[in-house]
Amino acid sequence: LRFEPGKTYRLRILNVSATAMIRFGIEEHEMRVIEVDGTATEPKRTNSIQLSVGQRASVLVTAKSSRAANYMYRADIFTDIQSGVDRAVLPFSSVVEYAPNAPLRNVSDAQSTLDWDFFDDIDLVPIDRQPMPGVNKWVPLEMHTGLYDDRREHITFNNRTYETPIVPSLISAITTGYQAFYPDVYGFKSQPVILDPNTDVEIALFNRDNNTHTIHLHGHSFFIYRRGSVDGDKTKYRTAGDFPVRRDTVAVPPREFVLLRIRADNPGVWFLHCHQAYHNLQGLAATFIEAPYFAQQFEIPEQVLRNCQKMGIPAKGNAMGRNGLDLLDEQRGPFPLEG
Repeated sequence: LRFEPGKTYRLRILNVSATAMIRFGIEEHEMRVIEVDGTATEPKRTNSIQLSVGQRASVLVTAKSSRAANYMYRADIFTDIQSGVDRAVLPFSSVVEYAPNAPLRNVSDAQSTLDWDFFDDIDLVPIDRQPMPGVNKWVPLEMHTGLYDDRREHITFNNRTYETPIVPSLISAITTGYQAFYPDVYGFKSQPVILDPNTDVEIALFNRDNNTHTIHLHGHSFFIYRRGSVDGDKTKYRTAGDFPVRRDTVAVPPREFVLLRIRADNPGVWFLHCHQAYHNLQGLAATFIEAPYFAQQFEIPEQVLRNCQKMGIPAKGNAMGRNGLDLLDEQRGPFPLEG
């Protein structure tokens, strides 16, 4: 990175990895966070920021007034996301250059001026200061890792392993009439949550595991209302102010919970899943079926119908391509082993 003395730069930082958290900072330079996941925020000062899988942020950095030195910037990669706030085993670093021949400061980790404390997004304030929705519906989702009766490890919401239904859930929502309001229509393993139009929803994510889960919701930016420990110690709760920040991807650290709020004002079928690719593949996902009556006013594009035909997928009906609640031989497992 080449800096001109006295200038202020906007750096857009994206974590595009499939599994790893990154921690970014510039030695002896303060950053001001001004945006996360597309939400503009009032500036928050920090000298480091961590981004989990799929998260984005913008920071402002004002350059030094002199070309007397160059400085290290660090973007450490956490291959083991269980490591919490410890330093990474794969440090990456490069140089903020003011002059080609200037001496380089803070070369080693021992000389680093950066603190690596957890950057808490709960106190970020969006510039537009939208009021947070209330709670008309509560959706609790507990995250667990365990051995299941298929002798494989799965990661699940509420001990239910997600599996893609034969018929895409959006097609089921559009083609099953009034029965689109029945969760069973979408299949047990799609983990369906039915949301009435304009319902204020609180999504409670409880991480019972010893590693971080990074949860992404399609179709919405959610308000981050509260963080805390799953042990029930209220002294560890951190609650947002009157105007909580909105993100579309949230990191839930080990043994912690996060409360999110949305308003169900975007008809359709929206995927909620872990952004860590292998967690998603192991089953950590759910489906939000939002205002299906209004979704039925959409037409299925001809290209989608042709794709279904070529793939041998029914283009109407429930999760198994049948009428109504005819899911008699649906496979519901695997289930957790006892003990």
